[in-house]
Amino acid sequence: MSARPTLADVARAAGVSPTTASHALSGKGRVDERTRAEVRRVADDLGYVPSRAARSLALGRSDTIGLLLPQLAQMPLDELLSTDWYGRAAAAASHAALRHQRALAVLPPIRTPADLSAFALDGVIVLDPIVDDPRWPALVHSSMPMVLLGIDPSGQLGPSVVADLAHGIRALLDHLHERGARKIGVVATDIAWAAGDETLVAYRDWCRTRDVPEAVAVAHISSCRSRAEAAGAGQSAALGMLSSTDRPDAVIGLLEDFGRGILGAARELGLSVPGDLLVAQDIDGVVAQVNDPPITAIDLNISGQLDAAVDLLVDDKQTDRALVRTVPVSLAVRASSEGLHP
Repeated sequence: MSARPTLADVARAAGVSPTTASHALSGKGRVDERTRAEVRRVADDLGYVPSRAARSLALGRSDTIGLLLPQLAQMPLDELLSTDWYGRAAAAASHAALRHQRALAVLPPIRTPADLSAFALDGVIVLDPIVDDPRWPALVHSSMPMVLLGIDPSGQLGPSVVADLAHGIRALLDHLHERGARKIGVVATDIAWAAGDETLVAYRDWCRTRDVPEAVAVAHISSCRSRAEAAGAGQSAALGMLSSTDRPDAVIGLLEDFGRGILGAARELGLSVPGDLLVAQDIDGVVAQVNDPPITAIDLNISGQLDAAVDLLVDDKQTDRALVRTVPVSLAVRASSEGLHP
């Protein structure tokens, strides 16, 4: 017998044919329960582990799910994965895939349907779609099953899993208002993604309902090649907003690294946080938690989002591309929004 037992070894030891042994172990075919139990016992005794390639061939699937990160600004893949959000997204997707006995592959940028099919995946999760997404031509012409984390602007791919951003931003704005803020500004990006648009719509609706002025500064990050550059762009936008004579008394950053950029702008202008200015951001993570002061943020429930995305992807009966599954979010209140000085 070889060092690693084969299916033929199991069949021989159990006194059955290789086909019967295969059916007994896979749960396929017509095998009586006594024989099935005996084959499994023998396989366990021998330490038999089925070949992943053979199993994939038999089941008609690779048992691997792809995770496709966005092409955000000009940042390379390793820079994206260094962010807390995308790093946690990859970890959460891997954990969710394992629940379904699948592996996870973080994919490089794709340009053609062939780039995607070369990985022999069961399906792919597409993170953070944007308007005019450069991945779209390859994805639209691919026959591979996919689920999006974020609304599909093209309406051609779906289904989608989305965080309840409108609820999250309203809860954050209410919190800042309760802490004394009467003019709340936001630092947005020049990237046209659906999540950012939804957040801005909710912000403007809230301002209109409260009859308070809007203040939106745009940080130009579309050409940034690093997180440091993005944070710097956020700081520059915040600096312009906070230098005005009618400056906001609270500012929300609409990108993971904008919170620390806003804090940097406040320090540059001699504003104390939270005494003179309340600061928050729309994505929670380690950057928000370890800052000085720690930054209030929206917990977008990344584990819940990826659990739902993988569940949809492995559900063979799910074919509704228009389906949108919404995941609840929560507010993590920290020192940066404790309250303004009277």
